[in-house]
Amino acid sequence: MKFTPKEIQGNVNISTTHPLKEFFILLFGILGALLVIYLILGLVLDILVDRMPLGLENKLGILFKQRFESSKSLTPAEKEMQRIIDDFLPYMPATKYQFRVYIINQDKVSNAVAVPGGLILVYSGLFKDIQTENELAMILAHELGHFAHRDHLRGLGRGLVLAAISIVTFGADSAITQFLMDILITTDLRFSRKQEAAADKFALELLNKKYGHVAGATDYFEHIKDKKTLPRFFKFFSTHPLYPERITMLNEEIKNKCYQIKEKIPLNPIFKTGDVSH
Repeated sequence: MKFTPKEIQGNVNISTTHPLKEFFILLFGILGALLVIYLILGLVLDILVDRMPLGLENKLGILFKQRFESSKSLTPAEKEMQRIIDDFLPYMPATKYQFRVYIINQDKVSNAVAVPGGLILVYSGLFKDIQTENELAMILAHELGHFAHRDHLRGLGRGLVLAAISIVTFGADSAITQFLMDILITTDLRFSRKQEAAADKFALELLNKKYGHVAGATDYFEHIKDKKTLPRFFKFFSTHPLYPERITMLNEEIKNKCYQIKEKIPLNPIFKTGDVSH
């Protein structure tokens, strides 16, 4: 009987899939796995944030502080804000934070941000919208309120997880990790409306303890409410209370707590020089 070999129809050692298709399948598979890890760790962090040891938070804070503490000394404007913060400390609940304030030179941004490790970043555009020390003190006290309630960790939680994954994957000095940290520093933190209201009330109480009255507590919101007008329906989608609502809430709190309104302290001229940051 004559043997007739059959033609081989396929080779298990050779893929019939295009190499680019295999590459993208592998790439999206890795990204998908990292995304799942990111979401899971973010949820875990949200749950455990109140139990996070201060030592661990300070280690995370080093990633932020190293961008600012390379300077030999604070600017005169930073020293003035540091004085205001230090004056608040005797009236706050006991804390192991060593608060430090730094100015980011971005005139188009009017905001302040609390980040891990006791660091408060103030954008230079803020000084265009305030006229008194009392206004500035209210803003700084508001950020201290976020620290007291650990809102800053919740706001940065998933971003810190993403940065941690990048450090493990690419290293702390990689361009990707540095890029992610820059985003975390320059991006406005999003707190819930409840967290913002609690920080406002905390700041109001702190302002009263420091100055003996709460003059200037609502002035910043009064100044910017017309600049950042939003439709009323937006409140259903906003994480922040709208500025008129914050003004109303603060005024009601002032009335309910019988806080006094006295003379305001003019803002130190060093904040208007245009040279407030390093």
